[in-house]
Amino acid sequence: MARFLPEDFIEEVRMQNDIVDVISEYLVLKPSGKGFFALCPFHSEKTASFHVYPEKQIYHCFGCGVGGNVFSFIMAIENIGFVDAVKMLAERVGMHLPETYDSDQYEAIKSRNEVIYAINTQAARYYHNMLISKKGEWALKYLLDRGLDMRTIRIFGLGFAPDGWNNIRDYLLEKGFEEKLLIESGIIVARKGSVYDRFRNRIMFPIINQSGYVVGFGGRVMDDSVPKYLNTSESPVFNKSNVLFGLNLAKKERPLTHIIIVEGYMDVITLYRYGYHNAVASLGTALTPEQAGLIRRYAGEAIIAYDGDTAGQQAALRAIGVLTKAGCDVKVAKFPKGSDPDDILREYGKSYFDKLLKEAVSSIDFKLDILQRDYDLTDEEERVKYAIEAARILSEVENILERDVHIRRLEDITGFRAELIYRQIDIIKSKNRDISVKRTNLGNNRHTSLNISNKSKSSHIIAERGLINLMAQNEKIAREVMERLKDYSFQLDIHQEIVSIIDRILQDNKELNIAQVFNYVHDAEKIQQMIEIFSVQNEYDNMGKYIDDCIKTLKEYKLKEDWKNIQAKLADMEKSTTYDIEEHRQLLEKAQELNRQILVLERERRE
Repeated sequence: MARFLPEDFIEEVRMQNDIVDVISEYLVLKPSGKGFFALCPFHSEKTASFHVYPEKQIYHCFGCGVGGNVFSFIMAIENIGFVDAVKMLAERVGMHLPETYDSDQYEAIKSRNEVIYAINTQAARYYHNMLISKKGEWALKYLLDRGLDMRTIRIFGLGFAPDGWNNIRDYLLEKGFEEKLLIESGIIVARKGSVYDRFRNRIMFPIINQSGYVVGFGGRVMDDSVPKYLNTSESPVFNKSNVLFGLNLAKKERPLTHIIIVEGYMDVITLYRYGYHNAVASLGTALTPEQAGLIRRYAGEAIIAYDGDTAGQQAALRAIGVLTKAGCDVKVAKFPKGSDPDDILREYGKSYFDKLLKEAVSSIDFKLDILQRDYDLTDEEERVKYAIEAARILSEVENILERDVHIRRLEDITGFRAELIYRQIDIIKSKNRDISVKRTNLGNNRHTSLNISNKSKSSHIIAERGLINLMAQNEKIAREVMERLKDYSFQLDIHQEIVSIIDRILQDNKELNIAQVFNYVHDAEKIQQMIEIFSVQNEYDNMGKYIDDCIKTLKEYKLKEDWKNIQAKLADMEKSTTYDIEEHRQLLEKAQELNRQILVLERERRE
């Protein structure tokens, strides 16, 4: 049987294997800024120069220059080929291995999944129509009374599953779907010889993944019935550990500086109603590493906004660990006891909620606050125990300035001198020193100077690289730049190839990101060139102005090159005793026009 590796299967394997999680199984990673450092496994070194970029899903060693995506790493570390690397990573996340089916079987599985997506889409339309019908009058009133408006209800596609055992089943059968696939989708249930609707007399929340597909549903009762929330069972297209409610909307927010994590559907929807379009929620379970990886992919900072009760605080503590491991900067919004985001916004309004977000504390402050509640600090023995446990928490803080702030605070709370707390932290850290990795902070200057030729240091090449970096991470920017530079050819072959790949990804309607770009390149030399390009961090205060400046630089470069070519033609013509006077005149006029345009661009850049 022929082995078959379709592009969308490869991309699904990559998306399911977060690069930080995979590499951390081989190396000890230490957080550093927006990424992680480690000792490079591919050359001998004593200081950490191996850098992993969670947001871009790539790695790069400043010492030996190797880099790539998650497939490249597995190929290098395991000394295997591309196909075997894909198979190994597929096995890691429990996906069907490529050799288990040929191309026909793969197409059959893909076709089945597309039908399940269609079933979910039709079900979402049915539930929404029920909500705005006479049957859903009570459910609609419930949502409106909760402060929602019709626009928000439509954006989230909220619906209503009427009472009865066969409503959605009969509707979807009439649409021509097979009962077997309805059962696989999780919308209807087959049990003890009976087949019936999973959701009855519930408000329905379509669960939409980051690619925009309806993958399942959550149903909420409007009374004291149990369970309060009921989710679609897992299906070929739905795994609740890999989906965040609201991420399909949050990822569209620009700039997406942070993501607010809440506990429930209604929290996400209410926040959206009040203008917070960057909120997400896990699906009734503790935040998973896969969900944390999704958050890190789209934003570097996460603000946990869980309920103010004890259960919410404990959930926040668990989420901090998962998010930190994924590479997120974490803050926690502290709500009054017994309140959740939905309650606060409806009762106290947006200004008070803004205040709580602004006052969100660091994950370390939150841990120390929660820890303090377990000890009576008026008792000397309890105070010692608290200080020791607090020191254990502070030993995890790599930034010495940040650690000092917490130590000074701890000094005020406990009465123990800062010097003693520092000593206790050193004792704790020394116990783990044999497995710790010393962090080395490498600056951007060394980063950008590696393997860059004199030609690539020119302003137009720097501008090309800056634009390519942004284009590969943002579909809107990619389309804008390609439209504005449609007559421009990127000067380096690797730059033009990346732009061509980006264009192909857009034409294929795939999600655009840096890791996706790497899927289209398997040449080792090109991968290293791309790593060098994408590992550079753009520096700007205003993204729009930065893009404009880069585009103007490239347009000015093209105009100057065209002007030089015309001057060369004129020089050649004038060396001849006979030349076409009209052609000479037209070239002179074109040169003058180009010169005028150059002067305009230079003036605009100065302004």
